[in-house]
Amino acid sequence: MSIERDSQIKFHELGTLNAVTRWISSHDEGIAEWLKNARRAYQLDRANVDEKHRAAVLIAKDAHGTEPARIGLLDVGGATLEDVTAWSTWQDPDASRRFSHLDEEETQGNGGKTYMFKLFTGPCRIVGVRDGKRNCKGFEGATGSVDRGTPGFVPDLASGREVPVSSIRVELDRALQPYGIAMEDLPAEVRSAVEERQAFTLVEGEDPVDLYKGRVDHEDLIVKVLRQDQSTLAIQQLRLYAAHNGRLVNEGKPLELPPIEPYPELEGPFVHEIPEELPLTDGGLVSTTDSGRRPKGRLILFTCRENMYHAYKNLRPRWRITYRTQHQMIGSKVVAELTPSTPGAYFVYGTVELSALEPGYVDHGRRRPKAGPLVEALDLFVAEKIRELAKQISQRRSRDLDDRALDEVQDENEKLDRFKNKFLPSDGEGDGGMGGDGMGPGQRRSRGVPEYGTIPESIELLVAEEGLRIGRDVKLHLNEILQLRVVDASGKPVRAPVAWHSSDVGVARFTAGDLLEPRDKGKADVWAVVKLEKGKEIESDHVAVHVWVVDHVLLTPRAVEIPLRKRQQIIAEVTDDEGNRSTDVYLDWKHDADDQLIVRIGPAGYVTGNRLGRTAVNAGAGDPAAGGMWARIPVEVTVVPNPETPGRGGGFPRLLLTGRDLDPATGNVRKGDPDSPALWQEASDFTYNVWWLNLQSPEARFAFGERQDNPGLWRDFHAQIVMEMVVQVYMMTEFTKRGENEQEQLWASHQNALDRHRVRIVQQMWEQLEPYVHDGGGLV
Repeated sequence: MSIERDSQIKFHELGTLNAVTRWISSHDEGIAEWLKNARRAYQLDRANVDEKHRAAVLIAKDAHGTEPARIGLLDVGGATLEDVTAWSTWQDPDASRRFSHLDEEETQGNGGKTYMFKLFTGPCRIVGVRDGKRNCKGFEGATGSVDRGTPGFVPDLASGREVPVSSIRVELDRALQPYGIAMEDLPAEVRSAVEERQAFTLVEGEDPVDLYKGRVDHEDLIVKVLRQDQSTLAIQQLRLYAAHNGRLVNEGKPLELPPIEPYPELEGPFVHEIPEELPLTDGGLVSTTDSGRRPKGRLILFTCRENMYHAYKNLRPRWRITYRTQHQMIGSKVVAELTPSTPGAYFVYGTVELSALEPGYVDHGRRRPKAGPLVEALDLFVAEKIRELAKQISQRRSRDLDDRALDEVQDENEKLDRFKNKFLPSDGEGDGGMGGDGMGPGQRRSRGVPEYGTIPESIELLVAEEGLRIGRDVKLHLNEILQLRVVDASGKPVRAPVAWHSSDVGVARFTAGDLLEPRDKGKADVWAVVKLEKGKEIESDHVAVHVWVVDHVLLTPRAVEIPLRKRQQIIAEVTDDEGNRSTDVYLDWKHDADDQLIVRIGPAGYVTGNRLGRTAVNAGAGDPAAGGMWARIPVEVTVVPNPETPGRGGGFPRLLLTGRDLDPATGNVRKGDPDSPALWQEASDFTYNVWWLNLQSPEARFAFGERQDNPGLWRDFHAQIVMEMVVQVYMMTEFTKRGENEQEQLWASHQNALDRHRVRIVQQMWEQLEPYVHDGGGLV
């Protein structure tokens, strides 16, 4: 094909100007670009500023009378005619790497100009003095116009281009005079640098936009500037001071972000070399060194003592992974984007240093790296390392509490849980412990609110005639599996301690209470015993326990969608080492989501949708590294929104204790969660009509820690949780009963309802709770 081209390429001036300037929207972003430019100007191939002279001053002045507000940045580089000429060109790919062979310095030179063009309504300029000459260019004109975006010498060619100067001090004093500051007021190292180098550069603008009554909130502005990704590298390579209304701030010392205190016992930093090749999701590989032409990179992870997401003002903006090359920052991503819903990740942040990201992955605004194969593979690597560190943090935060103290608190909690039932209406359905269709095959659902007896007469168990089949190394709590009940002669339940026994501890033994541990292939009988007075005891029926050595597990279906709060069973067909097959073998279950609360899985394979998301569920027995066997193909489970409103479990709601009580959705002890509230209820808990006193929440952990020295503090906290639970139950009952008749209301309406319940219930409950809070008495 032939073509006769136009004499020159044409762009619509205003359209192009708007396109290249739309990415700067705040003063902190613009000042960060100024700082980046100052850092670049100090490099060896540019102004070659000695390390001892690498300083700058951020200066600002409020509007006063007819004088407009203004913001500027003073550095000691000294912009030359060549510098201001290059500054005048929009979208120049060589703007930052003049005289440099480094690809890492490729930019478009738009950042500082964009800030001056967009976020000031008055004149803006860059003035530089060096080698005895002054050069000055700038912008002036209506906001957003082509005139404003067309630079020119200030005030004109004759007075702004290569103008000889006789005194650097006189020139600097004249430039600083509108700010109410003089050279002698500057930090000592800045004065010394200007004197020795006989050079300075001032970029500034008049009438900044978005100020309240012309006042520059310098404290807030400084904090935001320091948080900016583009500022980070600059502040590491130069010392930044600040002045406002003629006075130095921060006691005249360089600005710096407050240090982040690391997580105890995981101080770090944790440095990981980035492999020369990283895998992609499609199975391919991508080079991280540009096929050996660039140096290897590294990932540096840090920890924080505080939850960075919750500390929204100071730490949340720094809860990021920043990406940089050897010479510049190219953007960042929030940690949650890389590892969503990963427990412990709120305490991790870091930096990727990789030269191969430049220039292909650098975007105009440098807010985040461009998408592409290298960034895709890099993010997978980073996410893996974050998860590893986050797991260690999560484990430390969830350390077990003292067993004896937990036993005492569990006993108190059971008494308080029974006490609160006096203040709740009964729906006459269930015992608050089951809900839905029970735990699994062969399990029953109790009905009615029990009236307790006093003298044990018998022990009831629910089990199939053939007994239990359990995979070796699969631990089970039999009280839940067998629905154990101690009853009196009239069938009323009795609260009594139960001891479990095994006929062959080599096959199966009890390690703690009702926790059965299958040890080897074979059959053993187990039974429960309640001791009575005068050495008498009652014994339950014996239950046959068949321990299988699992050889193969096949899970069906291969994929399943579970609506939120609904349950569905995954069938596990188990083959043992003798070729026997069964779908009624109890196994261990797990899933691979970072957020382990997406689903809750019981020992019979019942999966409850708890949070929206996807995960892969697997089942098996034992450690695969030690001969254990798990299903080769897991089941893909997706928890989807539920178009219906599932009902809660019947009967009185129960308050359970994390770290001690069994989760009815899993049959295992519910672990506390430091990032969940003290009164905790997940979607699956609603299905089973249970609430949790989360001992790993910060306030509960504090009160529990004070329990020995100040038991009244703990009891008061415990009582407050119980009362709040009753209030929440009444709120849920009132609003869910309305069903489709519920109308949208302002929050004030719900707040009024909450206050109404709270006043009525707390007044009723507190009178009877006072003795408990005072000395631990008053409860039975």
